[in-house]
Amino acid sequence: MNDFFLANNDVHINQYNQEIRQFKVKEMESWALVAEPIRIALKRNYSDESIEAAIKANKFKAISMCLLVTDVTGAQIDETIQNDADRFIELFKDVINVNKAFFDQEDIKTKKIKNDKTTWFDSFQLLISKGHKHKDILNYSFGAFLEYLKAAQRHERNYILSQSTTMRVAYYADKKGYTSYTKEINKE
Repeated sequence: MNDFFLANNDVHINQYNQEIRQFKVKEMESWALVAEPIRIALKRNYSDESIEAAIKANKFKAISMCLLVTDVTGAQIDETIQNDADRFIELFKDVINVNKAFFDQEDIKTKKIKNDKTTWFDSFQLLISKGHKHKDILNYSFGAFLEYLKAAQRHERNYILSQSTTMRVAYYADKKGYTSYTKEINKE
């Protein structure tokens, strides 16, 4: 899915006219409960065999995932599984594809426990400091949230780099050199 799909939280309509959407940040607890075991089972391998094995090992979680982000009812999913299991697998693949940002995450490697552990609040605070609103962040799709977070981190790194360059110029340049540097920076 492209950046505009992520940012707009668009709905994907599959070949069976079923609506599939990205899960939102505020739904993370419910989503992770059912999707995390499947993400771990898939290990970023989306072949038909891997997907079928993940569904077989986590049948109820796979169904719950589909219920969370589609307009398909439980009865419809049950009927689909009974009559045409391949169609359910296609729906499941679409759910994974639309929510690829979650499934493409790398596994967290457990290292020594640090006292300065980063939390969701740190991520929210970074976005809020860049002008996002808490309510809006909760309504972002997870993919959009990750992309906004990456952009805010890039902006922060560029700002620090810019500040360090300015400090270095100020320290080493004479008054005329520094004035020349600031005029160059302020050009439009």
